[in-house]
Amino acid sequence: MNKEEILKASRKENKNKDLAEIEVMYQAGSHASRVGALACCLVSLLSSMLAHTMLYSPWIIYFSMIATQWLVRFIKMKHKSDLVVAILFLCLTILALIGFIRRLLEVTV
Repeated sequence: MNKEEILKASRKENKNKDLAEIEVMYQAGSHASRVGALACCLVSLLSSMLAHTMLYSPWIIYFSMIATQWLVRFIKMKHKSDLVVAILFLCLTILALIGFIRRLLEVTV
C-alpha cells in the first residue's frame, strides 16, 4: 500500500474525521456527562431542600444516557467490563423509573 491508499482507508474507517476531531468529540461527551451529573445533583438537592421531595425524572434521563454510552462502548470494543457498567446503569435507570412511577401513583390516588 502506498501513502494515498493508507490515507484513503483511514478516512473511510474514521468517516472523514481526523483523529483530533474524534478526540475532541470524545472529550466533549465526557465533559457533558459530568455536567449532566452535576445538574442532576443540583436539581435533586434543591428539590429535597425546598420541596422536601426526591425528583427521579432527571436521574432516569441521566442514567439511561450513561447506560447507552457504556452499551455502545461494549458493542464496539467488546470489553466485558463495559457491559457490566452498562447493566449497572440500566439497573439504576430502572430503580429511578420505579421511584418515579411510585411517586406518580401516590399523587393520583
